[in-house]
Amino acid sequence: MIAIQENLIHPKSIGPALAPTSPWRSGRWVFGAVWLFFMVYPAIGIVTSDGAIVEKVFGMAMISAFAVIYLLLCVYSMFVGEAEEKLSPATRTAAVAILVALMVASMPLLKTSAFAMAPFVMAAIAFAAPWKGRYALIGIVTIIAAAVAVPEFFGWELDSGFLIVMIIVGITMLFSRVMRDAQRDRETVVERQRALNAQLAVVAERERVARDVHDILGHSLTVITVKSELAGRLVDLDPGRAKTEIDEVTALAREALAEVRSTVGNLRTPDLTNTIAAAESALAAAGITADLPHADGYASTIYEGPHATLFAWVLREATTNVVRHSGATRCEVTISTDAITISDDGRGSPVLTYGNGLRGLAERVEAEGGRLTVSSDATGTTVAARFDDR
Repeated sequence: MIAIQENLIHPKSIGPALAPTSPWRSGRWVFGAVWLFFMVYPAIGIVTSDGAIVEKVFGMAMISAFAVIYLLLCVYSMFVGEAEEKLSPATRTAAVAILVALMVASMPLLKTSAFAMAPFVMAAIAFAAPWKGRYALIGIVTIIAAAVAVPEFFGWELDSGFLIVMIIVGITMLFSRVMRDAQRDRETVVERQRALNAQLAVVAERERVARDVHDILGHSLTVITVKSELAGRLVDLDPGRAKTEIDEVTALAREALAEVRSTVGNLRTPDLTNTIAAAESALAAAGITADLPHADGYASTIYEGPHATLFAWVLREATTNVVRHSGATRCEVTISTDAITISDDGRGSPVLTYGNGLRGLAERVEAEGGRLTVSSDATGTTVAARFDDR
């Protein structure tokens, strides 16, 4: 996976989104380049052929172009995830077609040795071509069949050992393609289930808020309605009693207003204890194992400390990112009097940018004299807010 370099999120240094690591710097190209060693065999075939110098130069040029295109496919398409795919389906199809064309064009000079490029073409068909698995099967079977039919048609010598190698490579490529597609299908199902669980968690939270508001206002408004009607009937009959009822209605209205403000305030300004409980519920709903601090046996001064509200904001934003973007299976939260750290074992993701809530969070932490750091790579993501003792 593309790693996100560790950055100190600081309002004075906030800039563009975090840049993913270059695939060339990540060493991905080495995995593709190492197999190009076997291109030595067609190169030797060209050098030792009876062709003219011009034909040999042209043949070496074709082999070089073949190697370059194959390597680019390795870096930008064959060994990346769907989220990192840089080449369009049309570009990948064209690249595979060029590889096939170069292999065919080298046959007049190399004859049977041209099929030394076939395993690379089969790998490209299996992993880079944007076709469904059955079309990849057709392509690979066609290449293997051509390795038998073409030498037979032109009367070239057929190397049965190399043919066996091609069949083994083809079967391996197809098996790997099937496994990769199955894995991606499983990941898609998991992601959809995770998104559904997150939505259900939001719905459940909305229902809880609705119940709280109903419980707060339902009784009060009912009593206010009854007393208002009574006061209206008593205005002429018993003005003193009516005034008492109106005073009670006013008190009830103020009490209900205060309770509503308190409820809304709790939604806007999170309480650390409640936020921990909400985070645990959201993570569980998303299928993520949560390792969170609990009130039992935990220092109450942390929950009531000077940074408790800020830590609640950090925890809320970080766990939201974990649920929505990380693909993690585990999330660990540690809290002390001067620091909070949220770590997950998911994948590093380009969505962890300053525009997705972290910019405002960084400014909020900075305003209280702390600093927010985010580090993310293939092993997971860590968000931390710290305050230096002075």
